Amino acid sequence: MREALKLISTPGLEFRYQVVRADGLPEIPLTLFADNLNKSMSESSVPQYLRALLAFANWVAADPVAAQHGWNLYSRAEQIRELLRQYLTVEARCRLTVRPDYAGLRVTYVKATDGTKVNVRTLLSALKRLYEFLALNGRYLDRNPLIHDEAANAGERLWESYRKAIHALRGRNPMPAASGIDERRDVRLSENYFRCTGEDWTPATIDDRDFPFLVYAAGQKFGWGLREICITRFLFESGARISEVTGLTVLDWVGADFGNRIPASNKGSHGIRVKTLVVSNITVKLLRRYFDDEIAGRRRYDARALRVSDAASIYRVNPKDLEPLPLFLNQHGRQMSAALFRDYYWKPALQRAGIDADPHQARHWFVTNALRNIDRTSTAPAERIQRRQELIQYMAWRSGERTLSAYDHVQRAIDFELRLGAIHGDMRRRELQISRDSQNGQLNPSPIRRGNAELSRDLAFLLGEDHDGE
Repeated sequence: MREALKLISTPGLEFRYQVVRADGLPEIPLTLFADNLNKSMSESSVPQYLRALLAFANWVAADPVAAQHGWNLYSRAEQIRELLRQYLTVEARCRLTVRPDYAGLRVTYVKATDGTKVNVRTLLSALKRLYEFLALNGRYLDRNPLIHDEAANAGERLWESYRKAIHALRGRNPMPAASGIDERRDVRLSENYFRCTGEDWTPATIDDRDFPFLVYAAGQKFGWGLREICITRFLFESGARISEVTGLTVLDWVGADFGNRIPASNKGSHGIRVKTLVVSNITVKLLRRYFDDEIAGRRRYDARALRVSDAASIYRVNPKDLEPLPLFLNQHGRQMSAALFRDYYWKPALQRAGIDADPHQARHWFVTNALRNIDRTSTAPAERIQRRQELIQYMAWRSGERTLSAYDHVQRAIDFELRLGAIHGDMRRRELQISRDSQNGQLNPSPIRRGNAELSRDLAFLLGEDHDGE
């Protein structure tokens, strides 16, 4: 099938990405949308959103039903919804269910199957952003197809019922949610018409307390330099993402007085420093060595050959001069990228050491370790709740409680697996004892009562194990 629309990367032009038609001319609305995404999202996410969007657009262009009705990417909202239903069912091989949500809105729930090859969440998010952008710029005159028509009214109804309940209970209106004074509303309202289900995120926790030190040893054996060691220590000690560490600037560190509390951007903050990365004093000393070393450190690749003292002098005169300078440089004197660190330093070092782990697991290790420390050192339930809230604020999670519940769920499963080891050990010891007693003629089995036999048959039936000959 010939593609009606293609994505072209043009880094040297005003528009970083362009969407062109089959005749070579630009698809102006989508090219403008691509430029808008490039200004509001991380660089790695933009092509993913655009490719998911164009795959849907090209399917619409080739679909015979859409052609028969004259539908396209800019059709009315209900027509877009119908096209999306067909695409998710036929092309993406998803399972769709229409039913009311907790607020009574009839919505379409989308569940991926084994045959699904489309990133459904990315597609739905891209389409929602597209129609929001087109509507704001007067290029789409209907309502956003991805937003439920009654979502706003349902939200007002829920809020009003909540307000009345609090007023009847306490004689006043509800306090702000951040205060934690009033009960939280149980219903989490979504405005989305299409909603993914059955894709709960599960963190990949690592329980080995020695995991960081095994990684350090693997890197040292592989030949890591000061740069790679500093980045890795940042990952384990601060719980940051790779992109957050490699995105640090000289201004970030100098502005922190070369200390261990360095401001950083967060995923989705578009470069704005909204969080603080805290590392150990040892890592700060290594960072100083990396910054000043002209043979194995940053100065070797820095065109200005800055030392820590030089950066401090510039900061006192004009701090803005330090803002475009990356803290971690590659061999060409430009910003060290997350992909370069992952593919050419982390992965080969760990593979050679026989360790199967992604860099993001350092973040999961940090959270797991922090939660265990909180549980171990908290002396009261209130203290535990407060410390967990502090962790949420430090990590700058948008859905903090939901994220922590995911970690708790995984940790409970891991803890029970450990308990199973003890249970199996007790069973084995009892098995050996019974075997010895039987051999010595000391085993006197108690008679099995009829009630127990019936219970066993019932249990076998419930477990599906009541088949003859099995």
